Amino acid sequence: MVQEGINANDLAAMEEAARQISVLIAEDNVLNQRIIEILIKKMGWNYKLVGDGVEAVKECLAGSYDVILMDIDMPNMNGWDATIELRKKDVQIPIIALTAYSEESFRKKSFEVGMDMFLSKPYNKEEIYSAILNSVRNS
Repeated sequence: MVQEGINANDLAAMEEAARQISVLIAEDNVLNQRIIEILIKKMGWNYKLVGDGVEAVKECLAGSYDVILMDIDMPNMNGWDATIELRKKDVQIPIIALTAYSEESFRKKSFEVGMDMFLSKPYNKEEIYSAILNSVRNS
């Protein structure tokens, strides 16, 4: 079904662009890595998994990504500090916080350090897909 105002060619172009999305996943928990990996694979997107904030900063600066899924509570460097480092280096890639914390203070701090979206676990696949597509579309 084609949405009103979007022709079939535009829709095809949007779908093709969505297939080409490259995602950096910064998550230290192996189970959470696998869950996110399965979701991203189902969409046919490219991705790279890293296990902490130090690796996230290094990989982001070395690679080419459309969006970053960033856990907050990671070893060596947490997601907030990694985001601060990336923003200091003028990296404008959308960063989506993925965290077990749902408190408003965590949400607020995530936005203060430069994250673009905040999802608290457990999240569902529609939330992940929507967050990624909206982030890439708006960047």
